[in-house]
Amino acid sequence: MYKLLLATDQEDIKTCFEQFDWDTLGFRAPYYAASSEEAIELLNSCAIDAVGYHFESQSGIALSQFLRYERPSLSIFTVQHNPEKQKTILRELGDMMRRLHTDCADEPYDDETMRGLMRDELVHNLLCGCIQDFAVVERQLKLIRAHVSATRPCMVFELDMPQGDVYLNAHHNALDRLERALRLNFFGGYIDRIYFAVALVTTRHFRVVAIPKAGEDQDAADFERRALEHVQDSIDRVEEYLDLDMRIEDKHMISSLKALTE
Repeated sequence: MYKLLLATDQEDIKTCFEQFDWDTLGFRAPYYAASSEEAIELLNSCAIDAVGYHFESQSGIALSQFLRYERPSLSIFTVQHNPEKQKTILRELGDMMRRLHTDCADEPYDDETMRGLMRDELVHNLLCGCIQDFAVVERQLKLIRAHVSATRPCMVFELDMPQGDVYLNAHHNALDRLERALRLNFFGGYIDRIYFAVALVTTRHFRVVAIPKAGEDQDAADFERRALEHVQDSIDRVEEYLDLDMRIEDKHMISSLKALTE
């Protein structure tokens, strides 16, 4: 079973956690810490699979910094005062952990690769309009430690592929393969402190979102310029290597990823 750490100075939250049936939830009873210092000591001395923390005071800053720089891949789950909401979050965590550690003989992925796949899948679903609850997006980004900002302005590109129908009809299982190729080989991934995610919305409508890296302030004009340069360069390379014409139909800034759920 997976091992958790709850770090909080709120007794009602700790009491809530102590009442859960952890076997049913698929976890061992968690470790508890009342301060950042206690939490960091436990993280350095125990094997912990995920951590959740909530402090009313500023004492959580040291733990937040430790997790950011010393444990960048450790899953972080959201802490709630409401027991039912907390159970939902813990079930989401359990589902993610089981997927992360599934032994797939045909897909020998390590943790980092699996987290990347889950990040790409999450943002793909967001771009396709499959997620309307932004709280789910925020929780999942924390769980998989995606290191992208959920609150800063992003840039969305709407691309048209006039030859999309012809291309896809000529290639077996081409829709998933084409999106994967466009994501891995051309548009997607981290480029110059920007994460680019992609989604084929229809056979000829392609969407790209440029998301700033978490924890960084980026000049808006410079961010827009770099995002546009990468997308245009990717379009040129797609035409060169895949002989597939694309053009930008629209590009616009959105206030944050939340705008994609509205």
